[in-house]
Amino acid sequence: MSALQEQTLNDTVRSLGYLDVTSFAREQALSLVKQRIAYYQSRCDFFQKKYGMQYKEFTERFHALPSPTLLEREDDSMEWETALEAVAEYQYDASLLV
Repeated sequence: MSALQEQTLNDTVRSLGYLDVTSFAREQALSLVKQRIAYYQSRCDFFQKKYGMQYKEFTERFHALPSPTLLEREDDSMEWETALEAVAEYQYDASLLV
């Protein structure tokens, strides 16, 4: 990055109310992380509503559930577990950015 580009970048982020590029980047990263948390939490909420239970109970009762099909439950289980893990990871990341 040239000196002029760096100065322009610094001036731009200051004009937006940030102290420096680092504080701007931190705020933008935190915003993106919060968006991802919201997305994955919405997926968790969807599955919780679909099955009427928390993931732990779902896994305990997995084979006893009468519907949907086994294949759909397996797909849902993988997606639900992934969403839960993503929420936890992004929450951890957010805690480091604050």
